[in-house]
Amino acid sequence: MSRMLFDYRCTACTWEGEVYAETPAPLSQQCPACGDEARRRYTTAGLARSGRSLAAIAPAGGSIDCRDNADVPGLCHVAPSARRGLIAYHRGDVETYQAEKKRQTREFEQNGPPPAANVFAHGH
Repeated sequence: MSRMLFDYRCTACTWEGEVYAETPAPLSQQCPACGDEARRRYTTAGLARSGRSLAAIAPAGGSIDCRDNADVPGLCHVAPSARRGLIAYHRGDVETYQAEKKRQTREFEQNGPPPAANVFAHGH
């Protein structure tokens, strides 16, 4: 196994930083600041040429949904109207996911297919 730097954010003290971890990176690590759970953030830090984490420049995906749900892969690439379902699906929240699918189905039946801009987005 190889080791790489991965971005994490603490759920308790909001510490944000990089952790040197085995690949594949675990979804959570112990926070080096307070010892609570630090959850993995999915960012574009590896693309920074300066060596500085892009997470320090802008939050993951730039939107509140992306920042607050950094563990949901691809969330910053879907429009806000599709995010609730993706978050529920990723978390295994079957009840919310099914309710969101029903809402989207009703909306489709009333209005037809949504414009692509209402489904896909790029928030960073």
